[in-house]
Amino acid sequence: MENNKNKIPTHDPYTGELNPYYEELTGEKNPLLVDRRETDSCFDLKQLVGKKFRYNGKYGLSTWIDEVKNVETIMGIKTNLELPIKLYKEGEEQKKIEVLGYTYGLRIRSTRGNHLYEFENCVFIND
Repeated sequence: MENNKNKIPTHDPYTGELNPYYEELTGEKNPLLVDRRETDSCFDLKQLVGKKFRYNGKYGLSTWIDEVKNVETIMGIKTNLELPIKLYKEGEEQKKIEVLGYTYGLRIRSTRGNHLYEFENCVFIND
C-alpha cells in the first residue's frame, strides 16, 4: 500500500480540488484536508497581494497567469425571500422577510487590466 500512496494524487494539479477518493485508496486522510474543528486561526488577506493565480471560469482554467493587486470583500444578507424585493403600493400586504444571516464573498482585483475575479474561482500558483 505504501508504494500506491505515493502514486495517488492528493489533488487535481489544474483545479486544486482535493481527490475525494484519497482516503479510500490509501487508508489515510488526505494530508491537504483541513479539519475546520482543529483550526482556529485567521488568514491575513494582504498576504495574497502579489501572488500569482489562474482563473477557473466557465470555459475551464485560464491559459494566462495574473497577479493579485488587492482583495475586496462583498457582503450580503441572506433571507428566506427568493423573489426580488419591490416597493409595495399603499394598502398592499407586504411579505414578511426573515433574515437568516450574512454572506461574505471575496473578489480578487488583478494587475492585468484591473479586472475583478471571484475568489473561489482563482487557483493560486506556488512559486
